[in-house]
Amino acid sequence: MLRICVLCLTLLLSVMACKSQTLQEHLLEPPPPLINFALSRNGAIAEASQSVPNHRAEEVIDGDTNSETWDEGSGWGSSLEHLRTSDLNKRPYVSVTLAKPVDIREIVMWTINSEKYPAPQFGLKDYRIEYWHGTGWGLIPSGDTKDKQYTARDNTKGKRVHEVRHRLIASKIRLVPVSSNDTVFNYQHMAGRRPVYEVDGIARVMELEVWGYAAPEVHTLKQIAQGIPPESMAHPVATETQNRKSQTEPTIKEIIQNVLNRYELGYDMADLTKVMSCFSEAYLSNGRTYQDVKTKASEFFEVYHQIDMTLTDIDIHPNIADDTAIVTGGYTLQYAPKANGQVEQMSGKLTLVFASEAETWRIIRAE
Repeated sequence: MLRICVLCLTLLLSVMACKSQTLQEHLLEPPPPLINFALSRNGAIAEASQSVPNHRAEEVIDGDTNSETWDEGSGWGSSLEHLRTSDLNKRPYVSVTLAKPVDIREIVMWTINSEKYPAPQFGLKDYRIEYWHGTGWGLIPSGDTKDKQYTARDNTKGKRVHEVRHRLIASKIRLVPVSSNDTVFNYQHMAGRRPVYEVDGIARVMELEVWGYAAPEVHTLKQIAQGIPPESMAHPVATETQNRKSQTEPTIKEIIQNVLNRYELGYDMADLTKVMSCFSEAYLSNGRTYQDVKTKASEFFEVYHQIDMTLTDIDIHPNIADDTAIVTGGYTLQYAPKANGQVEQMSGKLTLVFASEAETWRIIRAE
């Protein structure tokens, strides 16, 4: 009997040792190498809003980063005619749809950089790298910059590696060129008080790489140690304190809606301070800064009264990964000149980009 007990104890200790070793292996073994999912041979598909002749979107996912063959058709290129207008929707882009959702860890952008076309003279200068989050495009949070409007500015390198340090799972990304190092503005004529330029320059992208892992199933340490399948694990039950806290804390949409309400009220009361509290001091859109907006609003309040601002059909799309949100909707602005009191009205559509800032959300861009 004693021999049987000893044997059972030995077997139990052996099983426990195996499980402990298995857990230790999971914790200590080096991570597997990253995979570039943005390759046509890995099932990726590339599309572009426009392309210059002989430089198709498919070139950015063929695995060839060599710039020496640009003149033979390597790489994707687009014009920069969008710089003639303030309409951000006219910016070109090249998008890559991945074969499956990917836990993205790194984005690598290769622009042209050859002896004939060095990057400081011909490469991509300013650009955004974005991902599709289901309702719109969000800026990918890159580890090498805190810029919330561009992924890179003033680039002079042929290869830029952007680490993604936050959790990001996506199956579609795109690169939006803003300007290149060979962009030239040639003055043409005046349209009223605004000069019109002819824009020369090409956005050149040799390759776009998306490195990461196939989006994994969620496994806990207990599952790894005990071999319990994920679907059989019970979901943790929130405590009463946690429930009460989640019910009292406003959501992102509620915070932004409060800011929009304050924006409306600021116009209705001709309160410059209240209006500008809705804008980030880092605001920059179509060349207009925070100070430009403040000056414009101040001049408006000096000339007009009986102001009524109404926002309608508001949709708020938070982008949790980079702490921004896109707000779309319409507006109606009614006002009367102080000189004659004759009521005037204007209306239209608006798109605002908000960013999390100082425990609230403020407008950083208008599109």
